[in-house]
Amino acid sequence: MLTRDYRVAAYANHIGEYIKKMRKYEVIYQDKRSTETTSLKSNGSNMHLTLRGIDFEGLDFEMLTGEIDETKFDYEKFEDGSGALTNFKITIKMPLSLFDISEKKTFTETLTIHIVVGETITIKGLDSAINSLTLSTSFGDFTFTKELEWMEDVLIGIQKQLPDNIYLKTCLSCKYSNYSPYGNGMFGSIYCFKHLKDDLKELNGKHDLLDLWTAERVAEGKIFSVQETFDCSEHQIPSKADWYYKSWSKIV
Repeated sequence: MLTRDYRVAAYANHIGEYIKKMRKYEVIYQDKRSTETTSLKSNGSNMHLTLRGIDFEGLDFEMLTGEIDETKFDYEKFEDGSGALTNFKITIKMPLSLFDISEKKTFTETLTIHIVVGETITIKGLDSAINSLTLSTSFGDFTFTKELEWMEDVLIGIQKQLPDNIYLKTCLSCKYSNYSPYGNGMFGSIYCFKHLKDDLKELNGKHDLLDLWTAERVAEGKIFSVQETFDCSEHQIPSKADWYYKSWSKIV
């Protein structure tokens, strides 16, 4: 499993990648104290939101960290004295890119995600889960209601419901992205290899991927974490010739 420190370091090394693409999403946050509406900002990797006068940021909904004030929030504490928000529900609305392969056209629809983090979770053994996800489109609503631990599985569930000619056009579905063979978090822990396109052509298995995935390349910003729901202009749908480490199977 990727450690918190590793993922934070990986983000710090590529902070400039998406800085010009900051997006704002509508959010409903709920815990035992109250329910409130706010906005979440994302640059494709890190998320920022302000709740009850405190600024939080993180790579994952399970890793939103900020000032500790236990009169306002519940926290999962870390050894360094910091803590991440826990015991809450959050609903996010965000734009999602899709591609119509028949018409060769990209368009945007609205994705609504319901997430539970902490002790209110209903799946035995899990600390958090995506409760449901709905993609509202001009040609119908597509909802996935099975509670799952990973954004990857939920988006794949939505993709299977879409018409054959419609592809999710996000970081998850891109031929240049991979998960770590060591594990990943709920959200925002897939990694972009678009700066190593030629090297990716030589991959035949996870050992090749790990050989490519060096600390030096992370430090140089050649490999960096991205959110499964994000997208960029270099997105490419995978083909049968592409090897990658994830469960995505919709290819051209």
